[in-house]
Amino acid sequence: MSKNVKNQSKVPFIMSVISFFLSSATILFMPLGSFEPEGNNLLAYVLAIAFWAFLLLGIVFILITDKKRRKHPLSGRPGGVIFLRFFKNKPAIIFDVLLIAGILSLIISLLIIRTFPSWLTLAGTFITVFSLEMHALFNGKNYEWLCKYTAKR
Repeated sequence: MSKNVKNQSKVPFIMSVISFFLSSATILFMPLGSFEPEGNNLLAYVLAIAFWAFLLLGIVFILITDKKRRKHPLSGRPGGVIFLRFFKNKPAIIFDVLLIAGILSLIISLLIIRTFPSWLTLAGTFITVFSLEMHALFNGKNYEWLCKYTAKR
């Protein structure tokens, strides 16, 4: 398999990671936009549209990666839900730990400190959303296939 074909298989996956990061990052800027009469309505709309647009774009890139994987002869068996897999590789370990940390920070900020929206709440929401998306990517079949398929031989 040529190096160019291997790189073309990685591009949609990398683009999905970037799209999910940008979608999650909009959460950090949400306090700057507001639908209140004295708030910045335009920024609120831009952030909401950016969140959903980048989220959908990330899903599209994952579907493209999945289509490439299914067409490849080394793709393995089709079907099955793998969402409940944890700690399958180094990137997955990092994001699974971040997911737990994000959930804990949300619990602390919302139930113990009880301030909303605090920066701890925003950071916890960002970390939780992004690491949940990365959990699904790095514990999934597409990443597993990319590691096997694009490994240096």
